[in-house]
Amino acid sequence: MEQPYLIVAGLLAALTLLLGVAVLLMCVYRRHLRRMRRQSSGMDLMALSTLGTRRTLAFPAPTRWIAVHSSDTARLAEWLGSASVLGIPWSEALARCRERRFFISPPVDGWTLVIGSALPDPAQNIDSLYGFLRRLSLAVGEVHVYVADRVLGFHAWARVDRDVVIRAYAWAGETLWNEGRMSIEERELGLRCRAYGEEPDAVRFPEMPPEFQNVDRVVLLARRWSIDPIAASEILLHEEGVQSGDKDGPAT
Repeated sequence: MEQPYLIVAGLLAALTLLLGVAVLLMCVYRRHLRRMRRQSSGMDLMALSTLGTRRTLAFPAPTRWIAVHSSDTARLAEWLGSASVLGIPWSEALARCRERRFFISPPVDGWTLVIGSALPDPAQNIDSLYGFLRRLSLAVGEVHVYVADRVLGFHAWARVDRDVVIRAYAWAGETLWNEGRMSIEERELGLRCRAYGEEPDAVRFPEMPPEFQNVDRVVLLARRWSIDPIAASEILLHEEGVQSGDKDGPAT
C-alpha cells in the first residue's frame, strides 16, 4: 500500500518542482524584458531626440512606406506597374511622395524602399492593404509596411512573407488589424496594441495618448525589423531610383 502512495507523492513533488521552476523562469524573463525595455527605450528615445539634429533631410520622411527584403529592383518595378521611368533621384522621390505613384529606391543592405501615395492606405481600406501585401510577398518575398501619421496619430506595421502574415497591427481611430503574436521588438519599444473593439484610454492634459507615442516609435521598429528609412534616405539622397505604376495602381 505504501508503494503507490510514494509514487503519487513523488509525482506530485516533481510536478510542484516543475511548476516552481516555470514560475521562476517566467519571473526572470519578465525582469530581463523590463531591463531590456528600459535600456532600449533609453537608447531609442535618445535617438529620437537627436533625430532632427543629426539627420536632417531636405524633405520630410513619408508617412507610409514599404520595405522589401530584395535587391531585385527590376522585378519589383515590373510587379508594381509596367510604366517605369528610370533615373529618378531619391531626393525627387521624397519631394513627390504624395503623388499617386510608386517610387522605388536602390537597394540598401539587401532592402528596397517603396514610397508614394499609390501604396494602399490602411485608414482608407485595410482589406486593400492586406491583399496588396499578400500578393506582393508571393511575388518578391518578405515585405514590411510602416505607417506613421504624426498629425492624426494613425499608425501601422506589418510583416508578410510568402503570403504568411507574421505580425500586423494597424490603428486609425480604432484597431483595424491585429494579427500574430506581439514581437519582442514591439514589447521592448513599449508599443501599445489594442484588441479589436477596445476603447482608447481617457487621458488628461498634458499626457500623450499611447497612439501618438506609437507613431514616434514606428521608425524605430522599422530600424529593428528591416531598415531605417531616414538613415537609408541619407545614403540614397544622391542616388537614382525608379518611378513605377500609374493612377490605376500596381499590376496584379
